[in-house]
Amino acid sequence: MGIIGLLYLSLSRTEHSPARGGVAIVDSFYSSEPGFTDEAVMFLGSKGVRVDVYKDESVTVELYRELPTYGYSLIVLRVHAGLGEDSTSPTFLFTNEPYVNNKYWVERASKQILQGIIDLNNPVNPVFSVGPLFIDRSIKGNFNNSTIILSSCFGLHNDWLADAFVKRGAKAFISWDEKVLLEHTDVASLALLRALVSEKLTINDAVAEVMNEVGPDEAYGSKLEYYPTDAGDLQLNPICSG
Repeated sequence: MGIIGLLYLSLSRTEHSPARGGVAIVDSFYSSEPGFTDEAVMFLGSKGVRVDVYKDESVTVELYRELPTYGYSLIVLRVHAGLGEDSTSPTFLFTNEPYVNNKYWVERASKQILQGIIDLNNPVNPVFSVGPLFIDRSIKGNFNNSTIILSSCFGLHNDWLADAFVKRGAKAFISWDEKVLLEHTDVASLALLRALVSEKLTINDAVAEVMNEVGPDEAYGSKLEYYPTDAGDLQLNPICSG
């Protein structure tokens, strides 16, 4: 999942209305790499947990705007994420919504939304991407003590994106501090789900167990971390069954 410039996310909403307290998996890689989500859904289902999957082509800016209103206890974002302009910039999450010049004027003017390009050396098919200011100012409702797992690069390269989620009601944000390969974060995220759901470990103990079991990314040396620091003693909120 090595990222150049801003990265890319996709979501596809299920047909039914999400249950309060359920789990959402947002997977932009599902069409090409379905293994993680299929295994996660099977695992969570074996625990009686309802899962709503958002995948591929249907993620838009408006979906991000609405996501907090669905009431999930746990949201897993298996998406591209990347730094805005340079290494000192905040992290942005891409949509699959093609970038056009006549939409989201206010959000673009205030740097809530940027044009997202996966490969700056081949800047084709740009999409809209949302950053911390969008989470802070433009989403509806709040995350109501949900836990956010960003299974992607740069989620905790700095605190800006994580802090925006926390300010809008998330109790914890778990992600990597640098680039990470997709296969590595897939293994780590499945181990994290087992630690949090089956073993009912605290966030600190779950992250520590994953790092001991899976380790840093071999290619980039990135580490799994959580925010804020005082979330370490917390466990997941109760998760509704299907």
